[in-house]
Amino acid sequence: MEKHRHRVVQYFMLLVCLVSPAWAQAMTQIELSFGITPHQSPAELGKNWVPISQYLSQRTGYQIQFKTSKDLSAYLKDVEAGVFDLLYINPYYFTKAQKAAGYSAMAKDGGTPLIGIIIARKDGPKDIKALQGAKIATHDVAAFMTSYVRFGYLQDSGIQIEPVGVGSLESVYLTIDKGLFPAGISIQRAFGLLDLEKQARFNVLWKSDPLPPFAYAAHPRVAPKVIEQVRQALLAMSENTEGRALLAKVNIKAIMPASDKDFEGMRRLKME
Repeated sequence: MEKHRHRVVQYFMLLVCLVSPAWAQAMTQIELSFGITPHQSPAELGKNWVPISQYLSQRTGYQIQFKTSKDLSAYLKDVEAGVFDLLYINPYYFTKAQKAAGYSAMAKDGGTPLIGIIIARKDGPKDIKALQGAKIATHDVAAFMTSYVRFGYLQDSGIQIEPVGVGSLESVYLTIDKGLFPAGISIQRAFGLLDLEKQARFNVLWKSDPLPPFAYAAHPRVAPKVIEQVRQALLAMSENTEGRALLAKVNIKAIMPASDKDFEGMRRLKME
């Protein structure tokens, strides 16, 4: 009996040795929140960014979780408070996040510069001068592109507009298509996500010069080793079929290395 008990103890200890590494890894698995700028509804963002987050989780071994906020104002407050471990963020807001919470750039979109546009229905205004005094659709009146178009371009051209927030970039196109607004402010990448039939319903009245692309950033509490592994996984996305397919759904051609200095010019933009 004593010999049998000793053997059972041996088997138990062996089982503990075999299971412990996996158990310990599961218990210590790093979780990272990935805060995506809410330029679309949370449901629409999640449809495309949850698979990207899952892809990055598989490639890094970390639990990378898609997160966003109810609207842009809430998101910017969350960013300034350092709520998110990782960010996918407009280049101007990245400079704000860097100053407020110490975020640093890991990467940036490649081949996809940020370009602002003013769009109208095909049977609508044919020139931006016709927008004088008009109410213009935008996804959020506090959005960077709204201010950039309004103060960095239209005001210098002597054109005053009244931006009206409609909640998302999809809603900008929807409300213009329904004739609720004569024109709207958007970004070229969002326009490219429309199917060709929908694109054909609109004219692009104006395009901005290319601005730095969206940034991928990390909070200083994230360990350098972890940041580097996430960065490598991001950079590798455009090098394989699965990664390219996921990026195509958000109209991103590639992801490239970046540093904080790539976005310095955004600090000098005229925004009011």
